[in-house]
Amino acid sequence: MSAVRFSLPNVTWAVCLLFLVVITTPLNAADPTPVTRQLSEFGELSSKQLGETYQKALDELRKTGGVLEIPASLWPQLANKSQTLQGLIRSPEPPAETKKWQTGQGVTVISHDGKSVVVQVPPLTGMRIERTIRLGEGDSLPHWGTHPAITIDSQISYGSTSYLDWLQLPVEKGKDRRFYLATVRGIHPGQFLNLHGGPGYGGGVTRGVVKSIGYDVTKQMHYFVADTDLNHVAGAILQNKSNTGLVHMLQTSNNDNQTYDVKVIRNQYAHGDTYVYYCDFNYMSNVHSAAGDENGNCDAAFIRSKEDNFQGTVESVDWESSRLVFSNSSRNVQTLGDSRPLINRNPAKHITAGKVLIVSGRTDFDLPEPRMSMYKGENYVTSLVKSPVTNSVERKFGGLIRGDKDCPWTPEIVGRFFAVSDPSEKTPKGTFRWYLITKFQANDDGTKDIEVQRFWWGAKSAGSPTLYRQENYTWDGHERLLDYVIAPGTYVNDVSRALPGGDRGGQRTLGVAPHAAMNTSFDFAKGDAIEQAIGPDPFKPQAFRVWMWEDVPGQFPSAVMDVSNNGAASRYSFVTIAGGPANLDDVPQRHEQKPAWDNVMVVNSAATVGLNFKADFAKAAILFQQPYHEQSIHWHYGHQPTAPEDPTKTGVTRAATLPPSTQQTASLTVNRCSGEFQFSGGGIQTGGAVSGVTGLSGDGQPARNLRGKNIAVTAQSTTVRVTFPTPESDANYAVFVEQSWLSNRAISDKSAAGFTVTFEKPAPEKATVDWMLVR
Repeated sequence: MSAVRFSLPNVTWAVCLLFLVVITTPLNAADPTPVTRQLSEFGELSSKQLGETYQKALDELRKTGGVLEIPASLWPQLANKSQTLQGLIRSPEPPAETKKWQTGQGVTVISHDGKSVVVQVPPLTGMRIERTIRLGEGDSLPHWGTHPAITIDSQISYGSTSYLDWLQLPVEKGKDRRFYLATVRGIHPGQFLNLHGGPGYGGGVTRGVVKSIGYDVTKQMHYFVADTDLNHVAGAILQNKSNTGLVHMLQTSNNDNQTYDVKVIRNQYAHGDTYVYYCDFNYMSNVHSAAGDENGNCDAAFIRSKEDNFQGTVESVDWESSRLVFSNSSRNVQTLGDSRPLINRNPAKHITAGKVLIVSGRTDFDLPEPRMSMYKGENYVTSLVKSPVTNSVERKFGGLIRGDKDCPWTPEIVGRFFAVSDPSEKTPKGTFRWYLITKFQANDDGTKDIEVQRFWWGAKSAGSPTLYRQENYTWDGHERLLDYVIAPGTYVNDVSRALPGGDRGGQRTLGVAPHAAMNTSFDFAKGDAIEQAIGPDPFKPQAFRVWMWEDVPGQFPSAVMDVSNNGAASRYSFVTIAGGPANLDDVPQRHEQKPAWDNVMVVNSAATVGLNFKADFAKAAILFQQPYHEQSIHWHYGHQPTAPEDPTKTGVTRAATLPPSTQQTASLTVNRCSGEFQFSGGGIQTGGAVSGVTGLSGDGQPARNLRGKNIAVTAQSTTVRVTFPTPESDANYAVFVEQSWLSNRAISDKSAAGFTVTFEKPAPEKATVDWMLVR
């Protein structure tokens, strides 16, 4: 139940109630006028009758909408009795196919907990509140207080939806039809779904209600049962998504104006750290006020993956109602969530015999080295294929999971869950990453292959998961056998009876989907240890996103992010990247044994100029500080000169068409000790003059001298000693000499300091010698 708590010490109850009546008045003038009622008007308020009276009041007020006032003395007994204050009116009523729907009248419940007014608002239409802080003269806010205008406590435990995937088999119109699914994740009985005729969003749509969920052992697929008045083709989209955000704002501007839809101006004349979404941050202080402060922040995002997943023990299972009850000793109940698998952790029901090898389904995002997807001469790269279901080009996850001859796998493992149990492939806190098994294949040599389910804009069958450590993959010349576990499990679709509070919470009961091992010896049973899995390879949250649809060219050079320092003092940087070790020698200490960032910046779009420097730099345009190792620049070359075929016709990606051996790398590095440029690649073409060269070397030892010219030779001399401007490291060099008169010559006495030239004929007047050295 959503609740708003706020203090109104100077506002009377009458004003408060009047305010609530105004803000909860329906926008539709045809709606019944809301009323304000006292709880006592609906019955006895004794402890025995209180709950019944409360329900009666809500039932009555939901017909008209309005405000229900509850005495503060009774609120503690009702605070956790979450009731439905507003609902959706469907016609005809579920589970029949929905033809019309509208938001029902809402009830606002108001009471007091001794300190603050407590308001429970209609869950679909919400409310608005205003607050002014202006304490009495001489008064003050208390010790380290936090005083928001509104605290919203919204718990989403049942009724919302987030599902979109493709129908796997055709469905004929009629009653109680089976809709076969790519994944049952996100499906629950009673769910409202848009069932398109297809393909895709085409073919019309019926508003279906999920009557029940089942698992077809023969087809090895989940399905739900619903009524439909349409025929649906394979590849039709089944979808519905609920937006249950805490704040929703809509402004339609048809008149000229200058407006901030979200605006905060904080005049910072005193110390205090601040996080603000939009802000003119005007400061006159040092901002940083004390130890432990975190400076002024105009926007802050803290993203954390969590592992405190639910763990418990089965108390009972009832497949007639598709509900599982867990024991009272379970922990982390508050982290239960719909659409995540419930895994049976009873070791007696696991398969662990044998070993598996995993070949990477290499993509351009994770493992760009082509060799990583090659095994026994076959390329397991991720590619694009034409889907037999949707008839469109989609991502086909590559890779391979192969069990050895000792793995006792049979087709019955399809529908169970697979995890790599090697400690290096669990999370840093030791949590398993579970993947639903979607396919099984027995090979002639006794090995077995499986595929697992991953998600990429829909459920996809994948050849392998993403591993923490590159060394745990197998490729040609590198075979790594891993421990594994296969466990029974199913998807959770209702946690409202398990989470504490509410009208049906705290019952330790989960709604679960039928599964492949149901009613077998591998099914859930009393005493089985269970856990709800974490997402095995999530789409990691993005802290900031800007997408644009620009159709008209503009005159002003507008930037997507415009940063300007117009003050008299400089700032350290525009962007600072941190996290993880700075020294590559420390990377093996990380669990994934990779740097914290795969890339600092990725450009996937063609541009006129990559980096455009239009101003001077006091020190350097680009500075490689090289504190620990050389920082090199790399270029790939050796690509095919002709473009690969259209992937929509061939079913393969550009990467898959390039033989792994064709890609090579050229690099430019500066030795962090000697300062020498080190180029490795196919050669150098300058297209112009080369000057300022100190020496030439054909090996790893640099030359310290390049040449000498117009060196005078004494008349009638038959020898001359050449001394280098800078001594060489040794005498292991080649030297070439030319003199200004005709004569044979020989070189002798080479040393690090120089060499001697001997002539067959004496030198004439004004004779000279030129020389050049190459190591």
